[in-house]
Amino acid sequence: MDIESRYQKVIEEIKLGHRALTRMSDDEHNELLQALDDDLERKDFLHMEKVLCLLEHSASLFTPAEKTLVNLLNSDLPDPLIIFTLNTSRRHIIQGQFQRGQRLKYEFLEALKKRLHSSSPEVVEWTLRTIEECGNQGVYFLREFDKIKPAPWKWFNAHQRAVRELIAMLERRWSRFEKPKSES
Repeated sequence: MDIESRYQKVIEEIKLGHRALTRMSDDEHNELLQALDDDLERKDFLHMEKVLCLLEHSASLFTPAEKTLVNLLNSDLPDPLIIFTLNTSRRHIIQGQFQRGQRLKYEFLEALKKRLHSSSPEVVEWTLRTIEECGNQGVYFLREFDKIKPAPWKWFNAHQRAVRELIAMLERRWSRFEKPKSES
């Protein structure tokens, strides 16, 4: 597969305001996953971004991508690549598992938990957006929210403000899952 030309085609479609979904065979998906593994080993982040873009804009879900995507989430990557990986995970892991009627795997949830504690407010924001798509399984992260809530003086940063708003929304959504505090 010519990754560069497919990537350019997707970018052109996006510029035109289209969804840019591309049909791919399982072999092509597997080729992209192998390219991600190779790029990670070589630390070729520019090529990795193109491959993640193609995976994110795949017309079909490819759940075998989970292992590679979880590996990327657990790797030391630049923030933009983590965000690309989170978005690709939403598509191929979350939507894929839900389409098959299966729960999200523990390894994926733990990788998301790790990203909740990122020093980058933008990564935390996109991790929360990914958690939002986890449905009720996202309650797994409820106890982490108190640890990552930004202090009021940080609310001037757009990402910190978004983090605060996302946490408030998720806490309201999942408040029924909290155990009532016993009175002593």
